[in-house]
Amino acid sequence: MATEQLLQCRPGCLVLLLLLLASVMMCPLVWSSPPTTVGRPPELTLLAGAAEKGAVCLDGSPPAYQLERGFGSGSHSWLVYLEGGGWCSTVEACSKHTKSALGSSNFMEAVQLAGIFSKDQSQNSDFYNWNKVFVRYCDGASFSGDAEYEDQDGNRLFFRGLRIWEAIIDELMEKGLANAKQALLAGCSSGGLATLLHCDDFSARFPRKVAVKCFSDAGFFLDKKNIDGERFFRSVYNGVVHLQNVSKVLPKDCLAKMEPLDVRS
Repeated sequence: MATEQLLQCRPGCLVLLLLLLASVMMCPLVWSSPPTTVGRPPELTLLAGAAEKGAVCLDGSPPAYQLERGFGSGSHSWLVYLEGGGWCSTVEACSKHTKSALGSSNFMEAVQLAGIFSKDQSQNSDFYNWNKVFVRYCDGASFSGDAEYEDQDGNRLFFRGLRIWEAIIDELMEKGLANAKQALLAGCSSGGLATLLHCDDFSARFPRKVAVKCFSDAGFFLDKKNIDGERFFRSVYNGVVHLQNVSKVLPKDCLAKMEPLDVRS
């Protein structure tokens, strides 16, 4: 998220900042109800052949995910969860992301997951024995951009969220996702928005007999004025869509019906 823009707002905008940070940092399906026995977190796996596929983080490093294998009756059930972390809608903001795990796998570490990722049946009766994947977020545009930027000094930014999505799902299909009998795509905050944008593509990868569902956790962001009378999200999304070329994944029939928007009104 363009946090810098919020911090420059009047005091009322800080309320929105706190709400957004709460949705990003406390996605209940992932972080709540830690298991009674905490083991080692699932290993951080870097995408194979990322550079050749053009599927890289903002700084050009390979994207990553954490995979925990299912067992027993859940061996053919899969949960693919897209990490949240806001958006970057300007070159300056995206450049700052390259110095963190939100823009570079060089800063990522395997994280301990709980909630819907718990292997404790008493706490997570529906998904405890499923194959579970936590896809790390490092593109700044809800796994949806496809562009590149280079400044006058030769510094490059890679807006490759769409390629990251496609390449990681392809790799997971090779690792057993293709044999799923049921699959759930989910995500939090900006990952929740990504879930909405990619749900149809995810579903289309499976035979009709496979039960496929999508769940957006805190992924709805309404085009409404905030308490200062400004349409903050309209401005942010306008920047993200144009900077990172997100239009490829947006519903074409919906875009055709839209009038040009004034990001200020």
